[in-house]
Order: sequence, then structure tokens, then C-alpha cells
Amino acid sequence: MLPTTREYVDREKKSIFTTTLDDSPAIQKGKGVYFLGLDGRKHIDFTSQVSVLSTGYCPDRVVRALKHTAETVHSGISADWPFCFEFEGMEISRAALAEKLIEISDRVMPFPKKIMFEVSGATAVNAALKIAKISYLRKKLGEEEVARRLEYFNNENIFIPSHHDIFRFSFLHCHCSFHGRHAEAHCLTNSKSVQLWGASSSGAFGRLTFPDASRTEEEIKKEADNLISNLSIHAPVIAFVFEPIQGEGGFRVPDKKNIRTLIGYLGSKGIYIIADEIQAGLGRAGKMFACEHFGIEPDMIILSKSLGAGVPIGAVIANSEKFPDLLSGMHSGSHHCTPLACAAAIVNLKLIEQNLPNAEKMGEYLHKRLDEMKESFSNFVKEVRGKGLMIGVEFYNVDDRNYIIKKAKIIERDLGLLLAPCGKSAIRFCPPIIINEEQIEEGLSIFKKALETLL
Repeated sequence: MLPTTREYVDREKKSIFTTTLDDSPAIQKGKGVYFLGLDGRKHIDFTSQVSVLSTGYCPDRVVRALKHTAETVHSGISADWPFCFEFEGMEISRAALAEKLIEISDRVMPFPKKIMFEVSGATAVNAALKIAKISYLRKKLGEEEVARRLEYFNNENIFIPSHHDIFRFSFLHCHCSFHGRHAEAHCLTNSKSVQLWGASSSGAFGRLTFPDASRTEEEIKKEADNLISNLSIHAPVIAFVFEPIQGEGGFRVPDKKNIRTLIGYLGSKGIYIIADEIQAGLGRAGKMFACEHFGIEPDMIILSKSLGAGVPIGAVIANSEKFPDLLSGMHSGSHHCTPLACAAAIVNLKLIEQNLPNAEKMGEYLHKRLDEMKESFSNFVKEVRGKGLMIGVEFYNVDDRNYIIKKAKIIERDLGLLLAPCGKSAIRFCPPIIINEEQIEEGLSIFKKALETLL
């Protein structure tokens, strides 16, 4: 006999370190945009599990690919011993996935590229920073000099990276950004102060004001110059890491002119431009990459979340002209692009491509309907913003926001609506990109009923 959600959550709290677990229903089964909770109630998911399941729960072809892979070669250290097999006429291999990522990114990165695979979003962010640091050192000192110094440090009994210039770098990012909770990605994250506990690095980090419409070109450049000047005292600034549309920070959309100004100015100073599209990329914002909305050509793009249809995988797409290949042994891992993750990603990218027009169309429809609802509930709802199916609904009051999220789960007896918070007082609307108008209306009907209880 399965436990209730409450019983199960209590068990997790007793046996697992606290994460971001809330009072959401525990899932026992899902299909498409719906899932069944442990308590037997059906829910419509307007979070896509925070964009991890952008093509919905258990897509048929992904499930078939996973079953086939599990019976063919379920795992292996793919970074050391590659794999290659067929599934329904498609090649499943790391090379095939890398070639597909190179192909779909040509619109925003029209130059030669290579891929680095990782396990998650945070580890992919760290891998991107590693690529930037290695390339910077090669350019500044040359490979022989770097190798000589590293040999010295390798022979020391005590190794303190922050004491040596060769290991010190500075990075820029934006206020309210979220890039992960591991290593240097941890230091780039500041959407909430609690997220910075335990952050540590030999590098330095500078936060730029998010380039919204309130900024002027002069302000943007002046702030960048001041930060670069102050950071350079500690270590050279080598990269700017940014979310084209902020996720955890509130689904905030930059001003097109201002984000282009900022990136162009930093690029002119030789600073690498790294786009974190972990949440906004792969169709979520109505285009394959959110950078397309702003005419941005980054030096690297970081992916994870929806890439593997929920199977853990991360990837960095990097300009191979700007970032030379790594030496053997510089980077590896036991679970980088495993056969299961690779198969899921290859099949899922085809599903994403097929549903891109739907993501754009349904995004416009959902945005329009939420704008209409804002007019009816203007005492509570401050703003509706976003691109594609990545829409934030900002409330005036954080307590009202939190109340609505809880109320939407239970206000209907037979159907709950799963929503998730972001930013200071916003709700993120990011349903699977396979959603249709009828399902949007089904979810919005519940949202409206929850809002009406505030009147």
C-alpha cells in the first residue's frame, strides 16, 4: 500500500538532507501535461518540473528509446569507451548528439563549434568556466609556461589556488541570477541569499544590474567599467555568464537593445560571453534558443534540464575557433552523456523541433489570456511578462503569491494545478511545449478560481 503524500514527505524529511521540498503532491505516474499524485488526485503541470519535462511526462518515443537502450547497453564510462547503436533508424552515439547540437545552434552561433558533455546544469556551468580559464591561460602564458608552473604546483605538499595568480580569475554575472549550487556556479547564483551558504572559489565575481528598459547605454557601460576595474585588482575578468531570460530570478526579460549593448561592450574588451540557456533554451521561450529573441551570438551556450527529457545530462556548445580543444585528461567523468541520456536527448531534440511552432503559438495564447486575467485582478497581479511558454506573473504581495500556489493545488476536487514560484513574488507559467489551448484553459480556470478567493 502506497503512503499518502504527507506520510511520504515526512519520511524524506527524516532521511534526506533538506533541499527545496515543499508541500507539492508526490507523483506516482505521469503522462503528457498531467500526473497522478500519491493521494489519487490528478494534476495539470504548469511547471514542466521547472522546465525539465518540456515535452511532457513519458513521451512515447523517448520511453521506447530508453527501453531499447537499457536492453542494448544501459551504461558505461562513455568519456573513455564510446558507444554507437541504432534505434528506429537513428544513430545513438555521443558524436550524433554533438553533431545535432552543433546543427541546431548554427542560427545563434554561426561558426565552428565543439561540444562538452556534463551531468547537470551546474556542472555544465562549471565546465564552461573551465574551458574559458584554460583558453585564457593558453593565450596569456602559452601552453609550455602553463605546463611548467602546473608541474611545480603538483609537487607541492600544500596547494592553495587563491595564493597564485595562475589560478585566479574574475567573472561577471547579473543580479538575481541562478546558475547552480556547485563550485563556481554556486558563486554566480544570487537570486536568494540562502543560496550562497558555503560558496567558495579562488576567483572573484562581479554582479551587473540586469539590463532592463530602465537602463541607459551610458549607465550600462559605466557600471561595467567600474566592476571590471575593481575586479581586476584581484584577478583578470575573463567571462560574462548570463541567462538570456532569468529563470529563478523571476522570469525577467532583458531589454533587447540594452542586452545587446552590454554584451557588445564586454565582448569588445575580450571578455568571453557565456549564455546559460539551461532553463530558457530548447523551445521553452518559443525559439530553439532564447538568444534568438535578442540577436545575440554568444561564445558558449550551456544546456541541461529539458535536453534529456528528464534524464540527467548537460552540455556546453563552444566556439571551437576561440576555445581550442582540450588536452587528454584535462576533463572527463563517469556519467557524461551516458547511453540512456544520449538516447533520450537525441529523440527528445526531434520532439522539441516538431513542437517549436506550438511553443510559440501557445506562448502567445497563454500570455494573452494571462494579460486579460491581470485586468480582472489588478489589485493583486502587478505584471505579466515573458517569451514563449516562459511567462512570469508578478504579484504585489509575496503572501498572495504563495497563497495562490497552494490554493491552485486543492481548489478543484478532481484536478489540481501545479505552479511554482520564482523571483520575489512571481509565479512561473512554463507548461510543457506540447500543451494545447484546451489544456491551457483547463489550467487557467483553476488559476482564476484561486484568484477569486482573494477578492
